[in-house]
Amino acid sequence: MPVQSNLDVFFTPLSVALIGASRTPGKVGYSILENLKKSFTGPIYPVNPEATEIAGLNTFPSLTDIPGEVDLAVIAVKAEIVPTILEECIRKKVKAVIVISAGFGEIGNKKGEEELQKLIKGKNIRMLGPNCLGVLSRTMDTLFLPREKLKRPPEGQISFLTQSGAVGATILDLIGFEGVGISKFVSYGNAADINELELLTYLGKDMATRAIAMYIETIHNGPEFIKIASKITPNKPIVALKAGKTEKGAEAVLSHTGRMAGPAQVYSAAFKQAGVIEAKNTQDLFDFAKVLSSQPPIRSGRIAIITNGGGFGILATDSAVRHGLELPELSTETVRALSKSIPEYSTARNPLDLAGDANSERYEAALKAVASDKNIEGILVIPLVQTPELDEKIVDVLRDAKIYGKPIVACMMGGDYTMKHGRRLEAFGIPVYDTPERAIKALAALRDYGRIIAPPVPEKVEEKTVKKAKKLLAKKAKKAAKKSVKKKKR
Repeated sequence: MPVQSNLDVFFTPLSVALIGASRTPGKVGYSILENLKKSFTGPIYPVNPEATEIAGLNTFPSLTDIPGEVDLAVIAVKAEIVPTILEECIRKKVKAVIVISAGFGEIGNKKGEEELQKLIKGKNIRMLGPNCLGVLSRTMDTLFLPREKLKRPPEGQISFLTQSGAVGATILDLIGFEGVGISKFVSYGNAADINELELLTYLGKDMATRAIAMYIETIHNGPEFIKIASKITPNKPIVALKAGKTEKGAEAVLSHTGRMAGPAQVYSAAFKQAGVIEAKNTQDLFDFAKVLSSQPPIRSGRIAIITNGGGFGILATDSAVRHGLELPELSTETVRALSKSIPEYSTARNPLDLAGDANSERYEAALKAVASDKNIEGILVIPLVQTPELDEKIVDVLRDAKIYGKPIVACMMGGDYTMKHGRRLEAFGIPVYDTPERAIKALAALRDYGRIIAPPVPEKVEEKTVKKAKKLLAKKAKKAAKKSVKKKKR
């Protein structure tokens, strides 16, 4: 049985108390309680001195009035009351607290934040926050954002750490909309106690997490971050987006979490040293995380493009070249296999245009042939599902192509009908992107990670080249010897 971490209590507590529970829709304490009820199956204790019952649950005037033990306390009250509540938590022997409340270091209230740190120092209690959203997992939802406004993603293998609740929540909403699954979401805010280093260590050992995405404004200890990440990345990819890269951006970070941000180049160098894939924007963070969590890495970057729309094949090819990916010629065996399934007006080359009348059977045959090609490491499939011949079976064809063991990425651009099929594919673990450029960047991220875990060995010099070099050196040595003999005679 694995040894439990003291952070497990944030995701799998036996009981939860919500201090600041509200019966008024639209209030933070109301939304958190609603989300707890829909996610947590253990005892929930709302705390509000002005109510005896909220949302069908017995409500207590204070934390100390709760008769049973409390594993986790979620605090959503005014900043000035938080220290008093925290003292009650310590007396109640609560194991962990999530301080949702803002009004601390991010607005210059350093003393208030330091007071919280002093209160918990040396005590058997851990604190997430303040100024955070808390956690979202399969069994826990402390977010104060209503579910009708922010769609919760299905269960998956990406875990997401974010210093900013706003950025994190927006990406979470997008992930949920596209049907991409997550394992854990943690908004840690000002990190007065638990910071990104401890959370990263935890997720690195978490069996339910296959890839880690991070939105970072500051790192508490650069060398320690490199040390921790370097141990994780050989087995589990980490994608990081660093904010506050410009001078003005760094100033904004200071007013957001109360901490200074370092120079962009320092962070980029640290990421590279630790094997972390750096995202340049929020879209990259989302795109890279979902491909790295669902597809095997590649090393050489040799890919194939299959489509029933020639123009998209060209756009994808241009993007592939820009990102250093290769489109090798298909092998003789592959060309021979393709010639049996594609029409005469289609050419067996890379990119492969199956023509506008391609159906699911043609795609299936093409995928089988291309995936069997030893020159191809990864495949981008761009099915235009709007065409009359291509039916819903294309989703099953792409799903079943996973048996070939090569990464498959799909690009599906269009409206509601297209998006419906894209979400089905995402549910089957095939990452889908709405433009060829995004799909190609995702494959490039797979290539980058492949080279992190297994750096490419320098290519061997051909035997003929070696022989030629030896012959040249021997010739020069003979010539030098003759000159030496002539000088001696003189």
